[in-house]
Amino acid sequence: MPRLILVVPPWDTLLRSYESWDFGAVETQLKAQIRQGLERENLLLPHATAFRVVALPSNVPPPEGIDIDRDALRSRLVCSLQMTGEGEAARVAAEQLRQSLVPAFGRGASIGVDLVVDASDESRSHWCPSESPDGLFGDRAAALRAMHAAPDSMPVLGLPGMEAVHLVMVDTGLPVAMLPPAGLKGWPVLEDPAHPQGPLRQPGMPIIGHGAMVARNARAIAPGVRLLDCPAIPDGITQLPVFLASVVAAFHQICGTIAEWQKKEEARLLPRTSWVICNAWGVFDPEPELPGLGYADNPDHPVAAVLRDLAALSADIVFAAGNCGPFCPNSRCNPAYTGPGRSINGANASPEVLTVGAVRTDGIWLGYSGPGPGIAGLAHDKPDLSAPSQFEDGEGFTPNTGTSAACGLAAGAVAQLRTRWPSAVVDPTMLKETLWHTAGQPEGPAGWQERTGYGVLNLAKAADAMPDL
Repeated sequence: MPRLILVVPPWDTLLRSYESWDFGAVETQLKAQIRQGLERENLLLPHATAFRVVALPSNVPPPEGIDIDRDALRSRLVCSLQMTGEGEAARVAAEQLRQSLVPAFGRGASIGVDLVVDASDESRSHWCPSESPDGLFGDRAAALRAMHAAPDSMPVLGLPGMEAVHLVMVDTGLPVAMLPPAGLKGWPVLEDPAHPQGPLRQPGMPIIGHGAMVARNARAIAPGVRLLDCPAIPDGITQLPVFLASVVAAFHQICGTIAEWQKKEEARLLPRTSWVICNAWGVFDPEPELPGLGYADNPDHPVAAVLRDLAALSADIVFAAGNCGPFCPNSRCNPAYTGPGRSINGANASPEVLTVGAVRTDGIWLGYSGPGPGIAGLAHDKPDLSAPSQFEDGEGFTPNTGTSAACGLAAGAVAQLRTRWPSAVVDPTMLKETLWHTAGQPEGPAGWQERTGYGVLNLAKAADAMPDL
């Protein structure tokens, strides 16, 4: 049985037990709340409490460099559960737990399976067929030309004493040199939320170069934005026990920070800062699935729920399409979730996000890039757009590969647009639709296509199509 992610609104005694790392007390209170809810509704679900609490991912300290109330970051608590039965008994118990959710905790709660997440691989991907000994084609300058992205032509309109746009990198971590010298730098993440004394992954402590590669692409287009680090993603192999629950907890931390930031801006009559969330990661193998609790096609999964919370705060959320395309998928891709209608799933297929596929710098689609449509049950028209990948860095760093590189470029384009058109003026839905309508297909008719979405992102056309201020 997989672990489950349970997200609940806290109450005082639960919060105290949670912060004390008292697994037994947390488990006891959750079970008591479930039993009381079932009794109120006269529901007979005798196995709904057949679980153990095995991790507490929300137990991270507030981010440094910002004056924020800790309670503001705890509007939801994330609990990792393990069903205590085996086989069919465990599946029945998990389904009963799902049915008990609303009676016990209200509609602010969510539950779903927990899975390992990986950064989109930066070393194994290549276009198909290979037309270069090293699998690369062009450099970053060519990639920017393909997107009609010239940063110098669009001035950064920062606010006095602060950047106008915060670009959050949910990835494997950024080097400290890429982070702001003062103030908020990002959010710490527990390496293993099952161990109270375990180390924290702090902003500025990358485990591999993936996050820096993605961030360099974003900064190539939007050099003036503030990069923030959320090192929630493992290295793609087996080094860290970071699971989807930790990503959910991290997203809730980001949500709480944005909400408090916006309250203070409103109180001080300041213009609202724009937030762009870059996610160059995906789940290579969404199995095992459980009825009603799965990740791949479940709009009620805790990941989907927190993405809606972020969208409600007017954050722009950018995701990679993933590297499980049909012609040269990453070796870790589950064949059942490879190719059209399957490879873009879970968070990457959420209607709230901008999903980015990959092409070469000359517009040729890369055969590992996840094609659409999005998995049934979530958004159909995925990917939304495409951007270049498989190119030389040009700065002496690692090559730019996978849909991760494309995701970084697209996030940078969104952030650069936000320096002139903040989310308070042009909401994320309008910006996304503008990007659709101004993208250009490398070949074939205009409109949405399974491989490239609405086409290659065209930053110059998008800027021209934005409203006058």
